[in-house]
Amino acid sequence: MSAKYCYWSVADGPYGAMMEHCVRTARACGVFKEFHVLTDRPLAGCECYDAYQCDKADGLFKLHYLKVGMSKLLFDYFIWLDADTMFVRNPVDVLACLGRSPIHVPLEVNLSALTEDREWRGRSCFRLRELFRQAGVINAVYLSRSAFWVVHREAIEEVYELAMQFVQEAKLSGLKMGADEALGYAMQILCADPEAHLLAAHPELWASDVEGQFQTAIPNGESWQWRHPVRAEAALAVRPAIIHLPGNKESLAQLPLEAAKESAPG
Repeated sequence: MSAKYCYWSVADGPYGAMMEHCVRTARACGVFKEFHVLTDRPLAGCECYDAYQCDKADGLFKLHYLKVGMSKLLFDYFIWLDADTMFVRNPVDVLACLGRSPIHVPLEVNLSALTEDREWRGRSCFRLRELFRQAGVINAVYLSRSAFWVVHREAIEEVYELAMQFVQEAKLSGLKMGADEALGYAMQILCADPEAHLLAAHPELWASDVEGQFQTAIPNGESWQWRHPVRAEAALAVRPAIIHLPGNKESLAQLPLEAAKESAPG
């Protein structure tokens, strides 16, 4: 029997329009899995639930909603998508990225390979690397983000506890961590082979447009050069089916229905 999974997100306020656009692009690509969304209004194409007001600055709301909300739904796997995401193809076997791990978070930058310190969101990469080491990561230490990740239902409690424990340990050390680092930490503790979860290992699944290459152009499904700000010199050719567009929030929120249909591939 094949595993049962759904996509999910939190999309209130202007993020609701972004989520509707995300779903429209998915449907246009032949993706017909359910989208379960916590929101403040009905969203077309989504199974909707009431979202409570909370501080979203650090992204930890994703973990809180995972524990109190998604764990009640009868799916084997839950795939989180930030609302400012679009599909350009139907991903082939989206769960293959898990391997035998209960969680997949795309790992983007190997901090252990850095020979000189660099800054990431106002923090020293060497200091971040040291903190991950102190918290028990024994393999190479990686940076990741929380715009796309997959988790098995039975691992939700453990992932949540590990992530929040890391946030608290970092706070005691004087560093504020968010969902990006917390989820990345939980996965690097739980999975036996972190390198199997590298962004480079799955270049046709997902990538985030961190450089804003698509701020003035809609992705058309062709390959492009992905770079991370911490190691901009290391380019990676990617052709992801799912693309996170963090630099397009305003345009996605204001995209009218007909324009959204035209922008969807297919």
